[in-house]
Amino acid sequence: MPRIVRTVEVAVDPATAFAVFTDEIDAWYERGPHSWNDPDRAVAIRFEGGRLLEVYEDGAYEMGRVVAWEPGRRLAFVYQNVHLPLEGTEVEVRFEAVAGGTRITLEHRGLERLPAEEFALWEERAWIRFMAAFAAYVTS
Repeated sequence: MPRIVRTVEVAVDPATAFAVFTDEIDAWYERGPHSWNDPDRAVAIRFEGGRLLEVYEDGAYEMGRVVAWEPGRRLAFVYQNVHLPLEGTEVEVRFEAVAGGTRITLEHRGLERLPAEEFALWEERAWIRFMAAFAAYVTS
């Protein structure tokens, strides 16, 4: 089944990694035309009320609807993005204790409905900078 998996390790425990990932997402999320759905309007990103929101001065775009929230273990949300012509894909982020810290694994599922060439583009680029930004923030 076509899916994208990205993994990073950070030198903090799983509960801290989860808290930084969710509570501090606006501090580490990389801003730019490829990371925002509406880069001209976006001013913040946050998890709020069971949703992942791209925040504007006059509202918000729901990037994700949270379906699992297990602090220190797992987060999952139904994902949407203006650059992804599919509804109902799911992103799961797992936090696993390892020697020296936590392994964070992001898995984006439901991409099998994309044409092969479009999946190849997503597979080549998606979530790499996102996970690297998170790891860099945690280690700074």
